Amino acid sequence: MRALSTDPQTRLVTLVGPGGIGKTRLAVELVAAVAPEFASVATVDLDQLSAASQVPPAIAAALGVPETPGIALLDALVGAVDAHRVLLLLDSFEHVVDAAPVIAELVTRTSGLTVLVTSREPLHLSGEHVFEVPALGLPDWSDSTDHARHCDAVALFADRAEAAGAHLRLDDAEVRTIAEICRRLDGLPLAIELAAPRTRMLELDDLLRRLEDSFDMFAPGARDLPSRQRTLHSTIAWSYDLLDQADQLLFTHLGVFAGSFRLEAAEAICGADPAAPVFDGISSLVDKALLRPDHSVHGEPRFAMLQVVREFATGRLTDAGEADDLRQRHAEYFRQQTLDVGAAVAGHPRIRPLVQLCVADHDNFRAALQWFLATGDTDSAVRMGLAIWPVLFTQGLATDVEDAMERVLGSGPGLPEGTRAHARLVLGMMAFLRGDYARAADVLPAAHERFARQDAEREAATASVALGLMRVPADPADGERQLSGAVDTFRRLGDPWYLSFALCALGSARVTMHRADDAIAPLEEGERYAAEMEDDALLSNGLVALGRAHLGQGDFAAAGREIGDALHRAVRFGSRETIPRALDALAAVAERTGDTDRAATLFGAALGVRGVLGSDVWGIDRESHAETAERLRSDLGDEPYRRLTTQGASLALDDVLEL
Repeated sequence: MRALSTDPQTRLVTLVGPGGIGKTRLAVELVAAVAPEFASVATVDLDQLSAASQVPPAIAAALGVPETPGIALLDALVGAVDAHRVLLLLDSFEHVVDAAPVIAELVTRTSGLTVLVTSREPLHLSGEHVFEVPALGLPDWSDSTDHARHCDAVALFADRAEAAGAHLRLDDAEVRTIAEICRRLDGLPLAIELAAPRTRMLELDDLLRRLEDSFDMFAPGARDLPSRQRTLHSTIAWSYDLLDQADQLLFTHLGVFAGSFRLEAAEAICGADPAAPVFDGISSLVDKALLRPDHSVHGEPRFAMLQVVREFATGRLTDAGEADDLRQRHAEYFRQQTLDVGAAVAGHPRIRPLVQLCVADHDNFRAALQWFLATGDTDSAVRMGLAIWPVLFTQGLATDVEDAMERVLGSGPGLPEGTRAHARLVLGMMAFLRGDYARAADVLPAAHERFARQDAEREAATASVALGLMRVPADPADGERQLSGAVDTFRRLGDPWYLSFALCALGSARVTMHRADDAIAPLEEGERYAAEMEDDALLSNGLVALGRAHLGQGDFAAAGREIGDALHRAVRFGSRETIPRALDALAAVAERTGDTDRAATLFGAALGVRGVLGSDVWGIDRESHAETAERLRSDLGDEPYRRLTTQGASLALDDVLEL
């Protein structure tokens, strides 16, 4: 940024971004930094101007150029600054954007003038250098507390809270909660500055809960702020009022999206008026910083609103009486998206793109589920869950689907038996995959019984995978029988994903049964299918099991290689529940090879990740987890064990990967 304003070839720089992003603050800091390199600096606050025609007189006043009869004001401005290095800051240009040609002429006709502009949209002038002001940096879930504490958004929140008289400890729990508050506020500086003072009256957890419902709780900001920035509502309303009617309508309709969205989705749901192309409207809204490009999926153009902007749009949608119709169309669209995912899984899928789609549209899928539940359409909610549960393995949407199935099953006796059985299957598989074997055992047997009675082979075999693996500790022979039967069924049906799932479960069961030699063949076959289908979650979890099998055989090199591969895959593709499984397994390998300090640190890192995620050790891993802990305590002694595991738990994930 400094180079942009000091390079003689760069004469016009525009800082763009939504209201509250910090454009003015950045511009003021930049001007202060480069001022010594200019003969003079002038600032024009355009906030109070009501027309583009008022811009030249305002610039003249800031530069001390008098209006002279018989001389055009623009000519007088050019004459006054042409021989000097002058830096001119024009703040809040968006509502007088029709004055842009005046700025272009000033820059073109002078040699020493540099213009720095803040605006919610570019000026679209030749030679303009546009810099999109980013939101404040947010910590990642895997960052250490110390790193998170120093992230820009968290640091600003803590500073503003303490300035308002709040007393923060900034320990692990508080920093995690502040980070979540800042994520909810999209790292928007104005939103953070308005939220932080509320900690004088509210606990952090209470503030976060209230933010989940609404931003209206914020008191007005400092009195010396421009009126348009004293509340979040007024900040967004300022931008909305500058839109033409077609853009206002599209902006309002786009509020139906709960997260980022594709252009195709916007056209399908919001494109009812052929006279107002959605593509043109989205381009205009991006220009005006009310939409932002989203690059979460490589090669797929997506767009998103900041949360504060979306809340304003949904308020307008409700006021217009169009919310229910738009939400129904939104829910139907994303129901079809999930059914398409399910059809792909049942064929010969590439799972990675399907997972990426579900992650990108997580919020929209959740909104669709909630809409169907709110309107009593339990069948649609269950169909969505049944279609996408296989690709939710270790993904955040799994919790939303599980909660939806709980609500379906609690909806009363009028629920059709087929819908009830499918809801039980989805709920049971979700509970099983997150290690809640008790809940899975509550609902899966009844579902399995109905499917078996009706010869629904795929559904019955699916339930058998979970039931068999859970049965192994109590009755290994019966558990293995159920798992082998599921493998045979999926092989006969030609379902590659389900076959891979069942093979990995069968191999994992045999590892648990201390039959490493018999485990390797199904695990290797399952891994082969998983690799072909690009299912990173199945592949990484299968590699953990395969590594443990080789550990059981005493092949420590193969075990370390496979489990290390599993860990890096899990980190790369966000399979969060797999990360502590792999760390536990690597700790077991390190302990067996005599590297006990590293083993205890890895073991502690797994505990730390589980603490952040709020997860527990999977049922299938509990015996090996307890064995590793016992061996490390025996090897090291209680105090060194406690010290090293505590050290591991405090490490950021990037540091853990270097161990």
